[in-house]
Amino acid sequence: MLKKATSLTLALSGLVMLVTSIVLYFGPAGHVGHFCRWSFWHLSRHHWGALHLNSGLLFCLAMIIHVWLNFRLLVAYVRKQKKGLPAIAVSLILTLYVCIGGYYELPPMGQFLNLARSLRIASIQKYGSPPYGAAAGFPALHIARYMGWDPRQSCAQLSQNSIILDTPDQPLSDLAQKNHTSVGRLLDIMCTHSNKGNLK
Repeated sequence: MLKKATSLTLALSGLVMLVTSIVLYFGPAGHVGHFCRWSFWHLSRHHWGALHLNSGLLFCLAMIIHVWLNFRLLVAYVRKQKKGLPAIAVSLILTLYVCIGGYYELPPMGQFLNLARSLRIASIQKYGSPPYGAAAGFPALHIARYMGWDPRQSCAQLSQNSIILDTPDQPLSDLAQKNHTSVGRLLDIMCTHSNKGNLK
């Protein structure tokens, strides 16, 4: 019973990790994902990250139990391999290559890392980059003061660009949603240190 449950847990948690890894790989950069209203399957980047972490912990726990339950079989399997290159040597070489190759960006890890960088840059260009992680949850006036902008001028520039601000305490994320735009664009409009003018 325990062996079957452990094997099934390994398989299911590994499947969840596979899905979350793909979503996080192609999703926006971490600081951008927490800043914009991006979601996939109605889950934000924060929720995908939590799923990935928790499934990873479950996978590790199940793996430890699996090794403990099958330790004698694993040792016997390694000892029986006399001809050719032992499986353990192949596993070690492959694991070392992936780990060291990731550091030195050897193929194919280097290509995966370059694609990840391109995707991160694209997400920053699309959604903007926050002044700090939880910026989207704060009001426009608070952000303007934090950035050293003139709060009144920042709010005036929002109005000039057809952005409807209900109250001064309205969070940027709510403001972006109601005006069908991104938080990054709102920050571009609010910036009083630029000469962009109207950004319609």
